[in-house]
Amino acid sequence: MLVWRRFIHTSVPRYLAQSAAASNSASPLSILRKKTGYSLSHCRTALQQFNDNLEQAEAWLHQRAQAEGWSRATKLQSRAASQGLIGIITNTDTAAMVEINCETDFVAKNEKFQQLVSQVANSLLLNQQEKTKDKVFFDKDTLSTLPSVDDRSKTLADITALCVGTVGENVVLRRGIVFNTKPNQLLSSYCHGQVNTASSNLCRMGKYGALVKYSQIDSSNNASDDGTSSSSVSTRSYPLRTICQDNIEKPIELSTYLDNEDEATLLHEYLNGYIYALPSRESVHDLLLKNIGTQIEQQQLKDVHILPMDIRIQTPDPVYIYYPGLCLSNQAPKTDQAITREPIVIIEIITPTTERLILHEKSINYQRIPSSEEIIYIWPNLKIAHVDFRDKQSSKWTRKYYSHQDKIPLPSSFNNGELVLSDIFDSMVSFKFHIYIM
Repeated sequence: MLVWRRFIHTSVPRYLAQSAAASNSASPLSILRKKTGYSLSHCRTALQQFNDNLEQAEAWLHQRAQAEGWSRATKLQSRAASQGLIGIITNTDTAAMVEINCETDFVAKNEKFQQLVSQVANSLLLNQQEKTKDKVFFDKDTLSTLPSVDDRSKTLADITALCVGTVGENVVLRRGIVFNTKPNQLLSSYCHGQVNTASSNLCRMGKYGALVKYSQIDSSNNASDDGTSSSSVSTRSYPLRTICQDNIEKPIELSTYLDNEDEATLLHEYLNGYIYALPSRESVHDLLLKNIGTQIEQQQLKDVHILPMDIRIQTPDPVYIYYPGLCLSNQAPKTDQAITREPIVIIEIITPTTERLILHEKSINYQRIPSSEEIIYIWPNLKIAHVDFRDKQSSKWTRKYYSHQDKIPLPSSFNNGELVLSDIFDSMVSFKFHIYIM
C-alpha cells in the first residue's frame, strides 16, 4: 500500500522567511569550505580538531596543504608542463610579464592557478631592485626565491607548492621579465587569448603576451629654421587582419566578396577564397601617404595617376585582392572603380606589426602582376626605404636600398619622376621599439 504525503505551507511568506533565515545561518563547515576551497572531509577534520574555530582551522588547513604541496611537487616535478598562462601587469613607468606552466589547459582555467599567476607578476614588480636597467630577466631559479607579494615570509616557490597541492598537477615558474622606462618613454602591452578581465590586481592573463617600450629618438627635425615647432606625424602600427567568422571552414566566391564589400563598414581583403577583415586605417598612416601623393602631384608627371585609397589591387589566378598603401597607374581611375589589375607602382608603409605581412606575402603576390614595374617599401621608423625593380627584358626583380638623403627613381614611363625621401622623413617623429614576446 502506497501512501502519498504532501506538506503544504499555509503561509507562503512564512515559508520564505524560514528559508531566508536558514540561508543566513550558514554552518561553519560551509563557510570554511567556501573560503578555502579545500575538500569537505579536510574542512570537517579541521573544525573538529579546533572546536569550530574558523581562524585556527583555516591556518591548519593552509599548513597541511603547504606540506602536502611540497611533497606532491617533488613527486610531480618530472612531468611535462606544456600548458599554462602568460601574466602581464603594466604601470606608468614599469611593467612585468611572467610565464607559469601547468600540465593541462583545464588547470590553466582554475581560479587558484590564475591567482598564482597574478601573485608572481605582482611580486616581480615589488621585488625588482635594478630599476635603472631597461630590461631585467628572471629565470626559473631566481623566480622561486623571490618573496611573495602577499606574505613576505614565503617565497614564490612556497606558494607554487601550495598551488600544486590544490590543483594536483605539476606547476612550473618558467620565466619573467620587467621593463623600466625613462623620461619620454612609453609602455604598451598585448595579451592574446585573454582569459580574465584584469580584476586580479590588474594582471591580464592569456596564451601569448607582448611588452613594447618605445621612445622618441629624433626630435631635432621637428624645429623649423625660425625656431618654432613644426607639425609632425607619428606612425603607429594597426593590428593585423583577422579572418571572418563565417569564412573559416568554407571558401567563398569572388563575386560574393565584391558584392558584400561595397556595403561593408570595415575593409576586407580577399585571399584565394578567404576574407580577412582589416581595422580602419590610422589617420597618421593616411596622412603619410597623402604627403607622398602630394610630392608626386607637384611634379606634374604626364599620364601618372594616383589611384584613390579605396581601390584594391587584384592579382592573377590564384586571386588575391589587397588594399595597397598607394598605387600609381598610367590609366585614370573610372567612376565607381573598385579594383585595378594593372598597377605600375605600388607603395607600402612598413611598421614592426605589418612587416611580415607585407614583405612575406603581399610582395610575392604583387610581383605576380604583369603590369607592376616598381614596388616601394618605406620604413618611417628607420628612415630608409627599399625598392623592388622589374627588369623589362628578363622580367626578373632586383632590390635596392635607399637612405634618408637618397631619391627613388620612378619608372621611365613616368617621365623621370622621383621620390625625395628627405622631404618625406623630415616631418616624421621616429620611435625606437623594445619588444619582448612570450
